Parts: sequence; C-alpha cells; structure tokens
Amino acid sequence: MKILIEYYSRTGNNAALAERIAEGLRSMGAAEGGSAHGVTLFSLAERVPRKMGGLVADMVFGRKPALQALPDNVGDYDLVVFMGPLWMFHIAAPLRTAIKAARGRMKRYCWVSVSGGALGPNPGIAKELVKRAGKGLALCLDLNIAQYCEVPAGPSTGDTGEYRLAEHPGDLERLAGIAASAVGKLRP
Repeated sequence: MKILIEYYSRTGNNAALAERIAEGLRSMGAAEGGSAHGVTLFSLAERVPRKMGGLVADMVFGRKPALQALPDNVGDYDLVVFMGPLWMFHIAAPLRTAIKAARGRMKRYCWVSVSGGALGPNPGIAKELVKRAGKGLALCLDLNIAQYCEVPAGPSTGDTGEYRLAEHPGDLERLAGIAASAVGKLRP
C-alpha cells in the first residue's frame, strides 16, 4: 500500500509523530511478509512564518495561508494521512489549504493529530474533515496530550502548549504505536 503522510507542525509535536508513524508503518509492512508499506512524508511549510496573532485571525476569519509547496501526486497514493494540530477546536489553517488542494484527487484519506486537549475533546473534527475534503473519512484519530501523555492531572492549556513530544520518548512511542496500528489496518 502506498501511503502519503502530509503533515504540518508548528511546535514539532506532529513532525515527531509523523516520522515515527512512518517508521512504524514501514516496519509493519515488512513484518507482514516483506511487502513494506511505501510511505512518503511531506512536510507542509508556510510561505510566511506563523505568529500567534495570525493563527487566531486565520481561525476566526477562515483564512487558508499560502504554503511553500504541495504534493502534486496525491492521487497516486492508496491513502493520504493528514496530520497536524487542532487550533480552537478546528483543523489548523495550513492543513485547510492542503486538504482543499487534494479535494477530488485522493482515493482515501484519514486524520491523525496530536493536540493539546486541555479544554476537552474535539468531537467536530470528523465532520469538518468530510466537509472540507468532500468525501468520507477512513479514520479520525485525535491523540491529545492531556489524555494520552504523562502530564499533570487536569493540565492547563499552558501545560499542553509547552509539551514537546520529542522530549518524552515513552509518550512518542505509545502514540506512534496507536496511530501506526490504526492506519496500518486500513486496506486499499
């Protein structure tokens, strides 16, 4: 199965998770009889560096920022995995740009995210993805820091906002294992 992992990461959390998920999927494919999953990582980068005020304005006004590049061959993959943070209970603005560009060209897609989660779950994400992509979703996985990582009980948004997954190898491995297993079970 050919998989494209298209990710955006402002803090490095989703980048660390995307890289580890790709490794896990490749290993899984090899363990299943030598037919390793072909996994391509694509990092989404904004043309203009992100500032906190811009983040809020993008979310409030529904803006989709310009990106440096987008993959032009999403239709060549059996599965596109979009990964990135959730901002204000919605898909981060750079991923909105990527999903819009891929709309109508993807065979299947799914969502994996590591987000803060201090304010609670994000129940509307699947519905938002279906609306933006214009088609059904194969998997929606929100692995939030407040629930899945070793942080103080009842963490604040400051606690989860300052958390860096790469500094917590046990949490990184646990989240990557959950995500790689879920994505690996999706078949073309």
